[in-house]
Amino acid sequence: MKKLVSIIMPIYNAGRFIKRTLDSVLKQTFKDFEVICINDCSTDNSLKILEEFANKDNRIKIFNNENNLGAALTRNVGIDNAQGEYIYFLDSDDYIEEKYLECMVQKIEQENCDIVLNLSIVNETNGISTPYKHPSMSQIQENGEYLDKITTIHDAPCFIWARMYRKSFLNKNNLRFLDIHATDDVVFNAIVNMYCEKTFVFYGEKYHYTVNNTSVTGVAKAIDDRDLQHIRAYSMIYDYLKAHNKLDDRLKLFRVYPFMKVDTEEKFDYYKKFFEKIEADFHKNENIYNEMEKFFAYSLLETPTYEEYLKKYNKVVTIGFLRRKM
Repeated sequence: MKKLVSIIMPIYNAGRFIKRTLDSVLKQTFKDFEVICINDCSTDNSLKILEEFANKDNRIKIFNNENNLGAALTRNVGIDNAQGEYIYFLDSDDYIEEKYLECMVQKIEQENCDIVLNLSIVNETNGISTPYKHPSMSQIQENGEYLDKITTIHDAPCFIWARMYRKSFLNKNNLRFLDIHATDDVVFNAIVNMYCEKTFVFYGEKYHYTVNNTSVTGVAKAIDDRDLQHIRAYSMIYDYLKAHNKLDDRLKLFRVYPFMKVDTEEKFDYYKKFFEKIEADFHKNENIYNEMEKFFAYSLLETPTYEEYLKKYNKVVTIGFLRRKM
């Protein structure tokens, strides 16, 4: 039977958390949903737990990937098999409060929009709960307001699990996740929002996000690679929007974050090729970028080799920028 909401959950070795996650879903005051659980070749007891839940509640449906696809492409499996009018993505190690789905459905139907974004988020780290406050969203009205697509992309958090999407909107524009294993939410929402003129942003029931620091080595590696991951994401976004004639003169093609470094030849080469690719569009709309962003672009465009870059600038982009200012 068709359900109003399709909850899509990619699952890979989530045995430690998935019972809590599914319990929170089954306790929802809103009942008209299906849970599409896609097992992405888990090697732990995740599938066994899923089967136990599915045997108790027929709203839980299990799909098994033949090969490990990663979270992004696995979510596409969910979208393609969803029967609901609305799509909601839930991470398998997080959980939602009892009226979460009810408030999301209420807002998307009241506002008759394609995307709603709920800013009520709690970080759960080692048993400590901390309300998440996005720095650019502090002025949003409690009952909600609309943001245009450029403001949403530049300023709103990119979390896909904080949003509900109208499925017909995704299908009409053939919007799916691209094949990227990190920052897939950044890529997906940047592309999706270029097709959505406005997003309704509000504060509703809480989403509890689990900060899972199970691997010190893995976390350290992820931190080292964040800057490269972000530029790769921007490159994919640019390629997609360019190919689909969706570039907008108001859209920044990249951002600079405090953690960004040019500390390997691999990064230097990738960044340089990226800026060479976007150079014409960057020059055309240069006025929308801040001084540090322009410094980052020009320092890469004007320097022929990594060795010369190291002589002229600091590996840390912000330090190099401040030295130039002085």
